[in-house]
Amino acid sequence: MDAFAASVEAWGIAEFLRRSIWAYPLVNWLHVIAIGVLVTSASLMDLRVLGFGKAVPTETVIGLLRPVAATALVLAATAGFLLFSVRATEYIVNPIYLAKMAVLAVAVANALAFTSFRAHRNEAAPLTRWMAVASILLWLSVALLGRLIAFFD
Repeated sequence: MDAFAASVEAWGIAEFLRRSIWAYPLVNWLHVIAIGVLVTSASLMDLRVLGFGKAVPTETVIGLLRPVAATALVLAATAGFLLFSVRATEYIVNPIYLAKMAVLAVAVANALAFTSFRAHRNEAAPLTRWMAVASILLWLSVALLGRLIAFFD
C-alpha cells in the first residue's frame, strides 16, 4: 500500500493541487458539497421509507432522489480521491481515514443491497426499516469521520 500511496502522490495532478492556491480549496469545496447532497438525498429517501412524508409516494421520492444521490456519490468519490492524492502516504496510515473508507464501503453496500432487493417496495418489512436506519447512520458517520481526519493527523 505504501508504494501505491507514493505513486498516487507523485501524479502530476497531485502536485498541481499541492501548488495551486485555488485548486485544492475548490476540490475540497466540491467534496464537501457533494457529501452534503449525498447525505441529504439518502436521508430523505430513508426517512420516506420509514414513514415520514406520506403525502408523497415512496416511488416518487426514490425516483427523484436516487439519481441525485448517485451523482453526488460519484462527485464526492472523485473529489475525495483527488484530495487523497495530495497526502496519500499520510492518509493511508491514518486510522480515521481508514475507518471512513470502511464505513463508506458498508454504506455503499447497504445502498446497493437496498436497490437490488427493491426494499423500498416493502416499507413495512423490518429488514427494510433496519436498512433505512442503517443508511442514515452510515452516511452521517462517513461525513463525521471525514471531518475528523484533519484532527487526527
